[in-house]
Amino acid sequence: MKLRYKEWNGSKEASFLGRWSLFSGPEQHLKREALARVRAEASPGEEPTWETLEGRGLAASDLLNRCQTGALFGGARVVVVQRAERIGGDEQEALAKAVGPLPPGVAVVLVTWEGAAGGRRRRVLRAALQRAIEKDGVAVQFPSLSAREAAAWAISRAKEMGKKLEPAAARKLAEQKVGTGLGELLSEVEKLAQYVGTLDIITGAHVDEVSPRLLEEDVWRLIDAVGRQQTGRAVAILRGLLRNRGEGASRTLGLLARTMRLIWQTKLLVESGWRPGQEVDEETARLLPEDERKNALAQFARRGWLVQRTTVQARAFTWGRLARAMHALLNCDLSMKGIDGKIGDEAVAVELLVVQLCTDVAMPVWRSSVRER
Repeated sequence: MKLRYKEWNGSKEASFLGRWSLFSGPEQHLKREALARVRAEASPGEEPTWETLEGRGLAASDLLNRCQTGALFGGARVVVVQRAERIGGDEQEALAKAVGPLPPGVAVVLVTWEGAAGGRRRRVLRAALQRAIEKDGVAVQFPSLSAREAAAWAISRAKEMGKKLEPAAARKLAEQKVGTGLGELLSEVEKLAQYVGTLDIITGAHVDEVSPRLLEEDVWRLIDAVGRQQTGRAVAILRGLLRNRGEGASRTLGLLARTMRLIWQTKLLVESGWRPGQEVDEETARLLPEDERKNALAQFARRGWLVQRTTVQARAFTWGRLARAMHALLNCDLSMKGIDGKIGDEAVAVELLVVQLCTDVAMPVWRSSVRER
C-alpha cells in the first residue's frame, strides 16, 4: 500500500502492526508525528518494546532476527530503522526478498532522510526494497508542504494553544519568515504564543516584531534591487546580510546563483507561452533541470508565491544581461576559490559582484577564463 501523508492520516486501515512500513519524503516533523502514532497504536494498554537502529552498517540478518522475535514480556514490539537509505546495497536486496507478513504485534518501520544534500547526490532506498514494502506493507510519503498548506497548519497549531493566528500573519511566517518546514514553523508559533501573553490574537505586526526574515527573503530583496539597477540599495542589503545577519559570503553567492538560475528558467518558460497553472510543452520541459530542487516548475508547485516574484524579475532582465550575470557569478566563484585570480576578502568579492550585476559593467579585479561573446 502506497499513501501520501494526508491519505494515511485519515485512514483507519493503515495499521503498522504485523507488517513492514516505509516513511519517506522531506517533511521530518510529520514523520516524527507518524512515529508517535505508531507508538500509540502499539501500546493501547502497555508500553511496547521499542528499538531504534541506524541504517549505516546494519546487517539484514540482524534486522530480520529482531523482527521475527516478539516482545520479551508480551505486548507489541516495534523496530525503527532511521536513515534507512544508508543500509548497504546488498543488505537492502536481502531485505527486499524477506519483506512479508510479520508476527502479530511486531512492526518494522524504515525511515529515510531527504534533507538538504549539500551539493552531493542523495542516497535513496533501493527500488526493489521500496516496491516490496509498497506491495506487502505500507509506504507513506511525507512531501514538503506548500506555503498555503503550511500556513493553514500553523493556524491550527496556534488554535490548539488557545491563540488565533491571523491568516496574513500565517502566510508571512510560511513565505517570508520561517518557511514551510513544520518543525521550525511550530517552534515559531510557540514563541509567538508566549510573546503575546494574554492576548488572544497573533497579528502580522507580532510576526514582524518576533520572527527574523528568511535569508531567502533578503536575497530576493537584493535581486529586486539588482533588477532595478539600484546599486546603493543592493549593496546596503548585501552588507546587512554579511554583517548584521552574519551570513557567509560563499553561501550568499550560492543563493544568488540559485535565484538567478530560477529567473533564467522562468524567462524561458514565459517566452515559450507558459502561464502559471498551465502545462508546459515537452520541448521546453526538456530544457529544465531534472533535479526537482533546481527545476523552476517543481519549485513553483511547492511554493506558489515564487511565481509572481520570478516572473517580475524575468521581465526585468534581458537575455544578454542574464548571460553576463551568470558569467559574473562564475567569475566571482572562481576568484573566491583561487582558481582564476584571487580576492583575499570574500565579502569584497561578492560586493564587487553585486555592483557588476547592477551596473552591467565588468569588474576588472578578476580575470576570467570565460570570455563573453
